[in-house]
Amino acid sequence: MELGVGVYLLVVFVGGGLAFIACAIYLIVELVIRRRPWQERSDGSKMVLSIVLFFALGLLAIPTRMIWSTRNSAVPGKYTSQGVWGNATLEISHDGSFTETWHFNNEYSGKPEGDGTIQGRWQSVGRDWLTQDIVLKPFRPLAEYARQQTSGAYPATVTAYSGSTAIEADAGADIVFRRSAST
Repeated sequence: MELGVGVYLLVVFVGGGLAFIACAIYLIVELVIRRRPWQERSDGSKMVLSIVLFFALGLLAIPTRMIWSTRNSAVPGKYTSQGVWGNATLEISHDGSFTETWHFNNEYSGKPEGDGTIQGRWQSVGRDWLTQDIVLKPFRPLAEYARQQTSGAYPATVTAYSGSTAIEADAGADIVFRRSAST
C-alpha cells in the first residue's frame, strides 16, 4: 500500500470515525434524550446542532463516494501508469474490452527497451466494501521481473482513495494505473 493511501485511510477513517462517533453521541443526546422542540432552542444551540449534523453527513459522504466510484459502470475509462520502468495506458470500455499499451525503459540506463499493445477482456469478480475486484485477460505485467510474458488472467483491484480512481495491477511493484483527468 502506498504511503499516501495509508495516511489517507488513517486520517479519514480513524479520525473521521472518531469525529463521527462524537457527532452521533451529541445528536443522540440533543435529539433523543433532551427532545426540546426546535422553537425552544437557543440560536447558538440551533447553529451547533446544524453544524454537527452537516459534518456527520459529510463524513458519511466519503465512503459513499468510494463505493459509487468503484461500481461496475464507473470502471471504464482511460488510466495511465508511469515509473522508472516506462509508462503504460489502460483503456477500459463499457463493452467488457480493454486495450493496454506500454513503453518499457531500462530501469538503469533509461533507454527504451520495447513497446507494444494488447487487447483483451475485463470482468468484475466481486467487491469488498470499498473496492472492486476485476480480472484482465490477457494482460502484460509491467514489473521488470514479470514483463517477459503475457499473463492469461491477471487480477486487479479498483480503488477510489483520496479522490481519484485507480487500478492496482501490481501493488507490490507499485504498478498502479490512475484515471486520466480527461475521463
